[in-house]
Amino acid sequence: MKLYLDEDLSPRVAEGLRKRGRDVVSSHEVGNDELPDEAQLSYAAENERHLVTYNRRDYLVLADQWYRAGRHFPKILLMRESRYPRHAIGAQVRALERYVVTRADDPNRMDCVDYL
Repeated sequence: MKLYLDEDLSPRVAEGLRKRGRDVVSSHEVGNDELPDEAQLSYAAENERHLVTYNRRDYLVLADQWYRAGRHFPKILLMRESRYPRHAIGAQVRALERYVVTRADDPNRMDCVDYL
């Protein structure tokens, strides 16, 4: 499962996941910081990466718009700040690692949203 972390997540999360053998990049690393959410989702889709974010409100709207327009998008993984605070890098890494391992049976399912 290939992941793309938007600018809501620290690039340290990507580093931690790569140390665990995961294929992950962050918006910080590819120069996409401050791009609009739609551009972030487009980048993820073009690169066949599931997008990880804390921005539930905007990405739920985008997912709905893209779905209704027949545009395919990668899985959007929404982090819950109440469970995984932004400053808790280790907790984010562990949660995403657990997700990748437990969802390995269907890594390419697209056009959906999941919560962590």
